[in-house]
Amino acid sequence: MPTHSSDSAAERSTVRFFHDNWLFIGGTLLLMACSMVLLSRYAQGDALVAINQLRTPFWDVFFKVGTRFAEPVAYGTVILMVTAFSYRKGLFVVVTGASAGIIAGLLKLLFAQPRPMRWFFDNYEEVWHSLNIFEEEWRSWDVASSFPSGHATSAFALFSFLAFNARRGKRSLSALCFLLAVMVAFSRMYLLYHFLRDVTAGAGLGLCIGALVYCLQENSFKSYRWLDGGWWGK
Repeated sequence: MPTHSSDSAAERSTVRFFHDNWLFIGGTLLLMACSMVLLSRYAQGDALVAINQLRTPFWDVFFKVGTRFAEPVAYGTVILMVTAFSYRKGLFVVVTGASAGIIAGLLKLLFAQPRPMRWFFDNYEEVWHSLNIFEEEWRSWDVASSFPSGHATSAFALFSFLAFNARRGKRSLSALCFLLAVMVAFSRMYLLYHFLRDVTAGAGLGLCIGALVYCLQENSFKSYRWLDGGWWGK
């Protein structure tokens, strides 16, 4: 009987989690489904060629700044903000970032896929010459670090974790977090760092990491009550 009760409680908790976070989870799954359709119908690199034609000075600046939202400076800013109210959440933001970086890094080593710049130049040099190439400091010629996108993984992990933790104004915050994650993922294609397949895989991977770390947060260090406070006060 206790086992059945425990199983029932776990099921209710899982259902409640998906119910409360349908916007971010559903939005990510829908985005991935649309990406999979595009990947099945078009050749690798087609999406980047199409996106590259949309370049403008405004979007160049926008996405060069936006892509930073998945980097250590963004994590540092989030940690500073959330620890004002909860050391626990700040601790698990660190776990989220570390997990995203390690897992994405290991998968890059496993798949060892070339970045778009290298891939176009080696396979379709005429297409490479037709691209509107960014300045040298924004180019990556790496031959083995394209799949999956570390930035997309990091962004969807961070922003899904924040969306899952939101309480007040949850729907609005979830929508904002989702849009920020999508912006980072799109920026990686706009800047010619990753293919559509890379950011799609990164989005799914990041969502899973965010959900797992959130569940870990909810079930760890419960006896350490001081973690529920922050430097701004309880």
